[in-house]
Amino acid sequence: MFWEKSRDSASARASVKEDWHTPLPPEKRSLFDKIVREWEDAYAIFSVALDDAFSLRSEGKLIRARQCTDIAACSIPRLAEPIETCCRAMGRIGRHAAMIPAVLSLNPTFFRGESARQSAYWNQLMHHVLFSGRSRLLHKLRVLEIMIADLSAEFCRICDDLSAGSKPSDSWLRLDEIHYDVNTCLRETVVLLKSFLLTLPTSALAAFQSELIACAPAPRENPRLSAAPAIPARRAGHFRRE
Repeated sequence: MFWEKSRDSASARASVKEDWHTPLPPEKRSLFDKIVREWEDAYAIFSVALDDAFSLRSEGKLIRARQCTDIAACSIPRLAEPIETCCRAMGRIGRHAAMIPAVLSLNPTFFRGESARQSAYWNQLMHHVLFSGRSRLLHKLRVLEIMIADLSAEFCRICDDLSAGSKPSDSWLRLDEIHYDVNTCLRETVVLLKSFLLTLPTSALAAFQSELIACAPAPRENPRLSAAPAIPARRAGHFRRE
């Protein structure tokens, strides 16, 4: 039995790597590129704003640094919510799909925050308990959905703490950890989306796009947007984590 598990794990690793290097058909490629481009654009705004905040803080310009954290707090839901939506949509389709993509468990060493590591440990444990590929897929999607939502909410709460002057050193350290873990969640979801689209029949592509719309949260006003200053025009050069 243990040999079977080890062999399945090696097969999954090979399949995920092969999936990543396998070209998508044009229609699927177009959808994949559109989704990922929107995520990357949102991540760039979030990452640049936070990078500016850390740079200004190192220069002792704390007021401007906190303004940049407000911009980052405004932008992180624009990244987190579409990722949550895509995880829910893949989960809905995945419950009934005839073919299930190869899935690897989350690696706790890829995360820095304790809560994110614990979630990754839980997914890793369940990956070895759940023998069905479908169950593994649905569990990983659910963990990613919850993780990115929790990270986004915590980031915004910490930015509020910074504005109130509560534990500034600890808060800045945690913002850096969250940024790292959000990036990891983004990369994990991109890889999973590629494998998912490869196994999805072209005839089901329209249904998946409909699920993306159905799973999207209702638009809500963000009170931070009216208070946050506009992000300055600059070259999006060095991000805190590539």
